[in-house]
Amino acid sequence: MKKFLLFVVALLMLQVGAFAQTNFEELTLDKALDKAKAEGKLVFVDMYTSWCMPCKYMANTIFPKAEMGEYLNPRFVCLKINAEEGEGVEIAKRYEIAAFPTFLILNTSGVVQHRIVGGSETVADFIKRVAEGLDENTAIGVLAARYEKGDREVSFLANYARALLAVDDPKVLEVAEVLIKGLSDEQRVDSAYWFVYEHPALTPVGSPNMEYLLANAVRFQKSVGEERVNEKIATAFDLKLTNMITGRDKQSGVEAIDAIEKEMEGYKFLSKPRLKMFAEIARAQRSGDIEKLLAVCERDIPQIEHEHLLAVFFPLSLTIKRNGDAGQQERILKLAKKLLEETTNDKFKFSLGQFIPYALEKK
Repeated sequence: MKKFLLFVVALLMLQVGAFAQTNFEELTLDKALDKAKAEGKLVFVDMYTSWCMPCKYMANTIFPKAEMGEYLNPRFVCLKINAEEGEGVEIAKRYEIAAFPTFLILNTSGVVQHRIVGGSETVADFIKRVAEGLDENTAIGVLAARYEKGDREVSFLANYARALLAVDDPKVLEVAEVLIKGLSDEQRVDSAYWFVYEHPALTPVGSPNMEYLLANAVRFQKSVGEERVNEKIATAFDLKLTNMITGRDKQSGVEAIDAIEKEMEGYKFLSKPRLKMFAEIARAQRSGDIEKLLAVCERDIPQIEHEHLLAVFFPLSLTIKRNGDAGQQERILKLAKKLLEETTNDKFKFSLGQFIPYALEKK
């Protein structure tokens, strides 16, 4: 009898563990909306694809955790929808899903209250992101409704812009522009709105925001600190040069690189040798001379912090692999192997791991 009771207890514990995880239900979206309305809940939708590795991580690591289920199940009717199959194709189009995974929080009318783009490494972080969708101060859908109704109060616009940045929504470009235009000259250099100037998408090199930042650098330094301002300016030029190296910026020639270097000379971030090296690499790449490009890479790349090589090394290597002779291909492979031995950056290690097998293939 005692053994039987222990068996029953163990079975119940297993059942509790099974139901503690996130309860994704096999319902159509319309049925899920009806059920959520009847139960006084919202609908949580995991939009995924079969090939998406972050989607698999969330499915296998995050959603099975008891604490994740304990948070989601009482608040939502949860669905998993493959964006490339069945009704998922139409749903992905309807909600303009462009990246995976994307998680939607819908009200019972099917209107987006919040969206989360990309997964999280921990349950705690993902719960925090979901909770933002339940707060009217951070829920994208709630803020969007206020904006569409004409709310242009400065603190609201700032809050809305921050929320849009958090979910990587391109609408932020419009909202940030409206925000900046509504600020006085004194407000524009206030630390409360520094996030607009600090973000690379909102203040790229050559934009009106960047021109204002450069013209008022001293005022910004007094407001938010010299180091943060100089780092922002450095990062902006870093991104500009990186785009030249990777080919995202195909229009700018050597003259543009010369102009960028001249502009950088007036700022203290020139103490960052990486920027000078990136300029030299971009200039060598624009020359079309593979030997010159390879020589600059061999000289400069080992001196650049590995986290800053993530975007540039792979396209540079492919250029040399595809257009160089056998000796040049061997040299870029040797450099890749050397960097692989030295790096402690997991993402850069993965990038190198993708390139090296390709570089070993015969032309």
